[in-house]
Amino acid sequence: MNDIIEKARELGQMIADSDEFKALKGAEELQLSDPEAQQLMMEYANTREALSKKAADPDMTKEGFEAIQTEMEQAFQKLMTNANIKRYIEANQSFKTLIDQVNAIIAYFVKGEEQSGSCSGNCSTCGGCK
Repeated sequence: MNDIIEKARELGQMIADSDEFKALKGAEELQLSDPEAQQLMMEYANTREALSKKAADPDMTKEGFEAIQTEMEQAFQKLMTNANIKRYIEANQSFKTLIDQVNAIIAYFVKGEEQSGSCSGNCSTCGGCK
């Protein structure tokens, strides 16, 4: 068991040293130090909360729900106009992809099967099936 814990520590350190994690941390610092980004994030959170409350209405029609979806998409697009937010979201997705790949590989060796939905089909980004 000590070997497993040691390998987990090594893996954690490798992840912390990865380009994906470094990019995420750098993008996070930029986004957090950008007052415009912070304002946009606050507005987005408020819009999301208000629209979630509307969507919870038991009398919500299909058209009403579609209107809420459209508003959320517009709010997200406004968010993405800020370069620091966009960079953060892209870095976060890249890091999430790395973590998903690591988890899929571990699951493969523990369960003997790939987790459904974790394979993007692009083997150049994986290497776990070979």
